[in-house]
Amino acid sequence: MKKTLLVAAMLAGGATTAHAQSSVSIYGLIDLGLTYYSSAPKSGGGGARLLRMDSGIAQGSRIGFKGTEDLGGGMNAFFTLETGFGADDGSLGQGGLLFGRQSFVGLGSTQWGSLSVGRQYDFMANIGGQYAMGALSPAGSFGWGLHADAAHGTALNNHIYAGDRTNNSIKYNSAKFGGFSFGAMVGLGETAGNNNAGRTVSATGQYDNGPFSGALAYTDIKDSTGSFSTRIYGGGARYQIGAFTPFGVVTQVKNTNTSAKATTYELGTVYALTPLWDLAAAYQFQKRNQGVGNAQALVATVDYKISKRTDLYVGAVYDRDKGYNAYPVFGGGIQSATGNQTALRLGMRHRF
Repeated sequence: MKKTLLVAAMLAGGATTAHAQSSVSIYGLIDLGLTYYSSAPKSGGGGARLLRMDSGIAQGSRIGFKGTEDLGGGMNAFFTLETGFGADDGSLGQGGLLFGRQSFVGLGSTQWGSLSVGRQYDFMANIGGQYAMGALSPAGSFGWGLHADAAHGTALNNHIYAGDRTNNSIKYNSAKFGGFSFGAMVGLGETAGNNNAGRTVSATGQYDNGPFSGALAYTDIKDSTGSFSTRIYGGGARYQIGAFTPFGVVTQVKNTNTSAKATTYELGTVYALTPLWDLAAAYQFQKRNQGVGNAQALVATVDYKISKRTDLYVGAVYDRDKGYNAYPVFGGGIQSATGNQTALRLGMRHRF
């Protein structure tokens, strides 16, 4: 009887240890607010003002699951499953996919970095996520409005800042070596007899040293036949000077079939007015070839942090597009009936 109790106690102790070395967390974000658009298309032609409730302007509303397991020797296993949704109507995002935002599993090492497989962002997301107005402030989609714009029928990719989610991908992120790190990714097209069809290749290099951070990234996305590519290049940097954090981004997207090209420049700064108040502003300019008119935008935000998890914000954008009808909010936003568009937003964001 004593031996049985001893064995049971040892097993219970082992189970407790295993549990302490593993963790699974549920997290999420809800972003909702009222957005005013100065010009939206109406039936019968022309444009009119519009006020509507939008979800996911500052950041996409989402719920996710993350887990890690300590394997010992500096090794760990990890996973992420994340789904997007519309908080205003409860609809699933990303075309109704269950885990449309991210879905991957991998192994990591403190010495060698990490290797993961699944549905993951390409490395252009590193540029947009660290050095652009859309991510450094609650501007969100207001900061992604100058894209070269598959929504208007061109063959150019319209996520030149935020990055693309890549299915069937194998992704490596290195550890940091003296502030330097790098990464590489391939997304398998999975077409028998044609390894190029639908294939994605992406890479990045980054340097972080105190107040300075900078990175370069590249993505090549083959079409469904493998005969041509959408090629995207990007670079960004930021530098913290007291309460100011100036930043800059340059991206270029090119279609190798038509040679259509767009280059976008952004300069801006975030200013921590107080521990509770942040101000941010940026100017964007996009240059297009083949006689398509240029575009520019001014974006500004005021952010009030109610707590570590909740903030209220005001965002504004003015977009002037000489090539297309202005489109200041990507991903389901409102396209102007003209080449000019103003949008204002009062929103609330809560993280859990």
